[in-house]
Amino acid sequence: MKLLNSAIALGIGAATAAGLSLLKINKDLVIGSTAIVIGAGMMIALKEKNDLNTKAIDYEYFFNRAQDKFELADYEEAILDYNKALELSPTEICLVYSMRGNAKRNLGDFDGAISDQNKALNFDPLYADAYFNRSSAKFQKGDFDGAIEDYSQVITINPKDSDAFFNRANVKKEVGDIQGACEDWRKAADLGDKEATDSLKRFCNND
Repeated sequence: MKLLNSAIALGIGAATAAGLSLLKINKDLVIGSTAIVIGAGMMIALKEKNDLNTKAIDYEYFFNRAQDKFELADYEEAILDYNKALELSPTEICLVYSMRGNAKRNLGDFDGAISDQNKALNFDPLYADAYFNRSSAKFQKGDFDGAIEDYSQVITINPKDSDAFFNRANVKKEVGDIQGACEDWRKAADLGDKEATDSLKRFCNND
């Protein structure tokens, strides 16, 4: 089973690109009858912008540190840093929830993992990574039908996701649907997946 454990790091420069919606907020200034009121409004707006910039940088720090800990398999500490990143209202909130869910999955907390992927999908119902990661947790929990449904959602969103076809094939094989598994392995192989090609040769009748 292929897992989606991408370690994505956001640098300060990347945050400007990835988080434009957070950093470039246009607040309406209330223009009063004197220059003092206008100046006060501008000062408030600048302070709010600086506060948002600081929060964005702090978010990057905790998120990147969480990713480093994840790569070292220090999942409990990674979760603590994902929690801190979430407290700072990240722009990439789906990614943070999804990665925290992966950490929980790797600790064997499948219900917690599924819950975090659900939270990511509440923000963006088309966030394919959350379906992919949720399906992995469902598979490990023994919910094979749920895993197949989630991999199917990934394929609906991205019909060229060979990993989703490959994993769905493996789940179908697990429930005894060899024909369906072979169809998915064939699609994954057509998309360039070498492991799928090996599975086709091993399990399927290629006339």
